[in-house]
Amino acid sequence: MSWISDAGAGREHSLRQFALPDYRFSFQLYGAHWRQAREGWSYPDHDHPLFELNIVLEGRQVMTLEETEHELNEGDLLLIPPGVVHRCRIGRSSAMTYFCLHLDVDDAVYHGLIAKLGSAVFPAESELTRRLRPFFDRMASLSDLEQERAPDAGFAVRAAALNLLLALGDYAAAAEAGGSGREGAYGARSEEQSDAVRRLRERHALEKKVQDLFGALPHAGMTAQETLVPPFRWVGLFSVMIPDRGFWTKPERFWAKVLLEDALSEHGSAVVIVGEQLMTAVLFSDRFTVPPVEEYATRIKSLLEKNLNVAIRLGIGGIAAALGELGGLYKQSLSSLGMNELYPAPRRDFDFISRIIRLALLMIESDYANPELTLGMLARKLELTPNYLSALFTSETGHAFTWHLSRFRVERAKTLLKDTNLKIYQIGKQVGYGDQAYFSRLFKAVVGVSPGEYRTSAAAE
Repeated sequence: MSWISDAGAGREHSLRQFALPDYRFSFQLYGAHWRQAREGWSYPDHDHPLFELNIVLEGRQVMTLEETEHELNEGDLLLIPPGVVHRCRIGRSSAMTYFCLHLDVDDAVYHGLIAKLGSAVFPAESELTRRLRPFFDRMASLSDLEQERAPDAGFAVRAAALNLLLALGDYAAAAEAGGSGREGAYGARSEEQSDAVRRLRERHALEKKVQDLFGALPHAGMTAQETLVPPFRWVGLFSVMIPDRGFWTKPERFWAKVLLEDALSEHGSAVVIVGEQLMTAVLFSDRFTVPPVEEYATRIKSLLEKNLNVAIRLGIGGIAAALGELGGLYKQSLSSLGMNELYPAPRRDFDFISRIIRLALLMIESDYANPELTLGMLARKLELTPNYLSALFTSETGHAFTWHLSRFRVERAKTLLKDTNLKIYQIGKQVGYGDQAYFSRLFKAVVGVSPGEYRTSAAAE
């Protein structure tokens, strides 16, 4: 018997009872970091749909909010509401250290209470600063590399952030009750800012949904409507790995995500999931043609390396036409990065390849010598569109049609080079390449040596 069906039990013996309303709210922490800077450091004008809490740990800092300058001394705390344009620089000190975090609360009452505090400087000796300082210190201590490796660091950050939020909300509620709120100060007052907050929460919900799909088993009923993702015809995935662990302890990690999202936005709706030393990009495309995800990923790799000055490795997951394949694409991207021990790659054998692709591979095997064999020809024989067949090749096998065709031809050429005395141009023709120069370049690109060098090596063995 469930607790709901049993709700009326014992009613005749009940003297008094009451119930609280049901509540549901979420809390997001963004871009928490500490930074030590020397004389001359500054950060330019910016704004965002988040509350920002900034505390000076040592030295002096100058914060300018909509052209009003605030000088913060060691221990001072500054609250900045959403939508306020602000910039900062080091104050009158040779060095300065501060800790900063951004947060959002998806609850109208809680959000409204904090917003009514407005933008305000809370001195080191103030009640709010004294209540929040231990949680800032705790999060700052968890920001360094060694602490981040601790197995309970993630829980400790969550606990400190949640305690900070509770203390901030408690203070804001008391200020509201005492009539000391600052409604009308800088804050999220405009409809435009409300839209920005809504978009931020929608993006956070989408990131959570996509992250859940990474570990989901595919099933036929999984549709775009059910999972609340953007409309799409194709979904592509690749992972960006930055091996330098020190990079992930710096504020630049947040900029890296923004750069990645911006670079992909022109190609569709992008979602970027940040993991340990890894960012995984998922692109939802509603275009009729299959998006060249590997090409996009290569360009973005160069962009990130140039702007972040770090070495980057790519893991290509591929393209699929269904959300149920995201988990497989994710594992494929990790496998290509050498992380297959932690995340086993999806099996890419005939048992797990659809009937259409099995048939297409058999056609390649039987007709590889035909120089006119193309994706379009294969698609016509299978009564499919070339774009759809191309997407099936990539999603089902992890490689494009041309990859399979060229490698089958090269494997056949290797056999002919070892077992016959045919000239190289004759072998090229037999495997579908009438141009000897092109055949030789392709062979070397795949095998690593020219056809002649391969034959000599095979004969010596």
